[in-house]
Amino acid sequence: MQAESALSLAQEREDSQYDRATSPPETLKVPDPNLIMQSSDLVNFRIHKQVLAVASPFFRDLLSLPQPSDSESVDGIPVVKFPEDAELLNSLVSMLYPVHPVIPDSYDKVLYLLAACQKYDMDQVQSAIRAEVHRGAFPAPSGSEVFGAYAIASDKGLVPEMENAARLTLDHPMTFEIIGEGLRLFQGSALRDLVRFRKACRDSLVSCLKSFLEPDAPGPSSIWVGCPNLNAIWTTGNGRSERPITPNEPIPPKTPISELPTWIYQVLSSKDLSMQVFTHPLTTPSSIRARYLKAIRNHDYCNFCLRVHAKKGSDFGAELENRLKQARDKVRTSFL
Repeated sequence: MQAESALSLAQEREDSQYDRATSPPETLKVPDPNLIMQSSDLVNFRIHKQVLAVASPFFRDLLSLPQPSDSESVDGIPVVKFPEDAELLNSLVSMLYPVHPVIPDSYDKVLYLLAACQKYDMDQVQSAIRAEVHRGAFPAPSGSEVFGAYAIASDKGLVPEMENAARLTLDHPMTFEIIGEGLRLFQGSALRDLVRFRKACRDSLVSCLKSFLEPDAPGPSSIWVGCPNLNAIWTTGNGRSERPITPNEPIPPKTPISELPTWIYQVLSSKDLSMQVFTHPLTTPSSIRARYLKAIRNHDYCNFCLRVHAKKGSDFGAELENRLKQARDKVRTSFL
């Protein structure tokens, strides 16, 4: 009797689950469905096996297997249960048919949708979603949300999204205050890896900026050789030291003299970049161009540099931006 009561209670619970199962929020009407995708919150999506099989080799193999006689069904249609909720499955199903896709309302949900595609081997659907993000039809990461986006993408193994989000974090300080609640999303070594990525980008940018402080031809900064406002650099027993040359100051013998103007050193200084790697955004190509233009305006008393700027300043600024972009882009989180 106790066994019969337990079986009856289990059957009642199962029946109550089907009673609670509902139609999807935006019902996709398909003729003659032969498969039900049931979400974790018991929403039924009636689709065609053939459509799911074409989109997913995983389900193509699964559905090709003989189905047990006692498998669950609704209205005679077999049911496949999914761990994803109805909102996610609604977007996913809409991507399987030639209809307007159901757009997620946040980038986090886009990432979970991409992760579901990756889990079920839906490569073409995943590519279509990424294309929708690229053209602006689906949400994209913005502001300090990029830290949470990186954490989710890292956890789900979404390499392109992880790389993109990591690069976007460089435009923000990396502090607990900025990351905020997104800190809860970081799993395993994700936070440590992002710290290493940021430091590697900093080192690459510092190296790039130092290359612009070499005036030897054919270096890009050689165009500024000849400015009367020079900077003396020499090596002492205490290490490297530099300061502007004052008028009529005698030059010590065998002291190597940089022939770049002082204002260029100020523009390309990497001291702040080294010290403020977490408390400030990292230097960007556009920000370094802005620093250059501000510095040359403040140096307007120098006819030599103004002439050089008028003739070659645009190319110099473009080269500076391009090399900094390359320095940032060559660092990959997957390489660290």
